[in-house]
Amino acid sequence: MNLDVDFGLPFVSVIVQFRGQNLKLEKVLLDTGSARTIFKADVVGEIGVVPEAGDAVDSIQGVGGIEYVYTKTFDWIQFDSLCLEHFQVEIGSMDYGIDIDGILGFDYIRAAGLMIDSVKLQVYSLAD
Repeated sequence: MNLDVDFGLPFVSVIVQFRGQNLKLEKVLLDTGSARTIFKADVVGEIGVVPEAGDAVDSIQGVGGIEYVYTKTFDWIQFDSLCLEHFQVEIGSMDYGIDIDGILGFDYIRAAGLMIDSVKLQVYSLAD
């Protein structure tokens, strides 16, 4: 899959499914420096991802400061032809000063066996 570079950062698109509802996320940062995957609450709210009693709540810290997130397990997350099922994701406001739908963190990158070619601006899976 080709990488799009915007703001000097690598972006991809993914399709997610939550409780049978699908959504394409067009602007997802591919970030080896982020330990976990996070999606923007306003975006995934379109398919019913909302906080519920019993959701794990945590705080995360990054370059943008501290953010409170809750955790959801998605039916699957599809990146190109690769689909990971029952993948746990953090949900937050993601008010980082740039318009993004989410971040594919190192947890997803590692689980999917992704290899990033920064010269050709492509991402490959070991499964391919």
